[in-house]
Amino acid sequence: MEVLHKTKRARTIRTLASTLGFILIAALCYCVLLGQGAVKLSPAEVIDVLTGGGTRQAINVVWDLRLPVAIATVVVGAALGLAGAWTQTMARNPLASPDILGVSGGAAVLVVAGTVLSRPEWSESIPTYWWRVVLALVGAAMIVALLILLGGFGTSQRVVVVGLALSFLTQSLVQYLLLKAELTRAADAQTWLAGSTGFVRSEALLPMGLGLVPFVLVGLFVARDVPLLSHDDATASTLGVNVPRSRAVLLVAATGIVAVVVAFVGPIGFVALLAPQVAKLVAGTPTPHPVCSTAAGAALMAACAVIAGALPFTAPVGLVTAIIGGPALVWLVWLAARRGSMKGML
Repeated sequence: MEVLHKTKRARTIRTLASTLGFILIAALCYCVLLGQGAVKLSPAEVIDVLTGGGTRQAINVVWDLRLPVAIATVVVGAALGLAGAWTQTMARNPLASPDILGVSGGAAVLVVAGTVLSRPEWSESIPTYWWRVVLALVGAAMIVALLILLGGFGTSQRVVVVGLALSFLTQSLVQYLLLKAELTRAADAQTWLAGSTGFVRSEALLPMGLGLVPFVLVGLFVARDVPLLSHDDATASTLGVNVPRSRAVLLVAATGIVAVVVAFVGPIGFVALLAPQVAKLVAGTPTPHPVCSTAAGAALMAACAVIAGALPFTAPVGLVTAIIGGPALVWLVWLAARRGSMKGML
């Protein structure tokens, strides 16, 4: 018993240290983002502006342009990391992230449809992010409904296979909509589909937060059950968990979080997939810890944004996450094969 207590204490300390490390990385990248761009600012100049000093140009650049982007980058990464941790733990599968299962794609389909088919007067009378949030939520919910209908509500490889099929389906639908759209509207939709926080302005931060908070609170409602869901259904039920209810609540929460993120910044691939696994690896926990995964998502997203800003050409952060996420997905599959657990993944 004493050995178990020591192991648990050591794991808790390592998880806390890992979380603080991810937060530190996110904070450093946050500061770099504020000084990165066409008008380069040194760390001293950034700190000067944030503390009330600086030139008029530096103040305008930091407060009006870069600060909202940096905040959105960290918030989006944290939200995706949390959603990914809940989804992977709920499904007991490291590949069960919202983007792999088609949830992000479902949100993207309806947002693209709204972009290319809506009337100009609608866009002028309603802020873009509001109607995008509604359409993203509906699209994500439709994919989740299909996922449950075709793949079941359990934790089997069939869920991942069905999710991958739905993801490919949503990509095909998006491409069809783009081909049928007017050139200017197709260009707008394509820009949004690239996935970027660079277009976020200060007036969109509050609506983004208001959209994310309810779904985070919904997930926290069953936060105590999350570690127990890593066990099989019978064991979790024996430990007092209402498995269907907890799984449904986490699914609603993760779906809502991803839909809100997609509505504001477009589909950002692989962060929800990779952040929980990085957190799990660094913290040494058997399942992704939600808080550590949240910090890892913020750090990963901020680091990718810094890389995107350092490139000699303009690139959205979604491009960098995709470049990193592709090999990471291969690594996850290889790691599972090495451990002899491919059956649980695919």
